[in-house]
Amino acid sequence: MALTDRLLTVVEAARSKKAFNIRLLDVSGLASFTDTFAFLSGGSDRQNRAIADEVEFCLRAAGTRVISREGEQVGTWILLDFGDFIIHVMDEETRAHYNLEELWKEGREMELPAEPSPAH
Repeated sequence: MALTDRLLTVVEAARSKKAFNIRLLDVSGLASFTDTFAFLSGGSDRQNRAIADEVEFCLRAAGTRVISREGEQVGTWILLDFGDFIIHVMDEETRAHYNLEELWKEGREMELPAEPSPAH
């Protein structure tokens, strides 16, 4: 299944802020409140905020507004709810502790586009 333009925007925006361990899970049919989860890791609360800000900015520029944003103050886990997809930006410790990917393991892994090669 090809990623929608909006999910491609999420991946590109996250990568532009050096997010790592990016995963997209299709949970349509499993979750009644969304179709897709995006899991993104940052190395610090500051980086998590930068990733979340960039994703929200790029999606807004493309005409998609966030419904809800939570976790901004602490920054170890920032949740962006866009309705049909929910983005979790977490540090690795928080991500491992809550292990949401295991909870939603029945979801289908969505293939990410290849990362662009660095310019020489």
